[in-house]
Amino acid sequence: MYEFNLKGRQIIVVLFLVIAPQFLNAQNLFTKSKAFVLSKTNQVNGSGIYLFGGMDLSKQNISTGSYASAFNYNLSNYSNNAFKPGFFAGLRAQTAYQQNHALSFDMSIHRMSTGTNYKESVTLQPFLGTFSQFKADNLFWMLNTAVHYKQILNITDTSKFKFQLVFGPSLDTRLSAQSEDNIAHSNYHRLVLKGDIGLEFSNRNYYTFFLHYKQGISSFTASPIHTSLNSFDFGMLVKASDFF
Repeated sequence: MYEFNLKGRQIIVVLFLVIAPQFLNAQNLFTKSKAFVLSKTNQVNGSGIYLFGGMDLSKQNISTGSYASAFNYNLSNYSNNAFKPGFFAGLRAQTAYQQNHALSFDMSIHRMSTGTNYKESVTLQPFLGTFSQFKADNLFWMLNTAVHYKQILNITDTSKFKFQLVFGPSLDTRLSAQSEDNIAHSNYHRLVLKGDIGLEFSNRNYYTFFLHYKQGISSFTASPIHTSLNSFDFGMLVKASDFF
């Protein structure tokens, strides 16, 4: 079973069911409703569809607990306490309301390469070095879906530039298969729940640069192994209408 059981998925489903209908008729809804307004100089980026892409830096923090297998892996070949680069591309649907606030729904595909930070290791006499009976996978294809709340930060002249605070939940779905070392025990979960926070900088709605930090909430691996999958996303966002 997934370590967060159904709770994490229920939260995502509820948020999606509440917010998704707003995106389906975004243009009609926000031109007719007084509660929702289009972009002005003192507002967050307006409602619409956006394309984005960029680079991510990811790392797994691994605690193996009481996990046991028939193999021992020399960690000098597998342990790498560093964030490693990957890339991603995706689509965003966004609503703006009340001047300084917005909600967005993001969906993106990630080619993720991760560092593997082992919190625990063992020694095997008379061999030199440290070992683990768990060999972490470090290359993944992931589908990420996120629901984010955005608020403008009034720290600059917003008629020229805008800084926006972004936060909310996201869900990673592993699309790639597990390695042969892990498939026998199904060590890796399919889903990972994360909490996101970040900043976005926009230049009068022509383009937006963003930096998001994504902290793993649920374990990426099955018990007794606990793996926190954390990442930074750097990227650029543009209106889809600029291309189509």
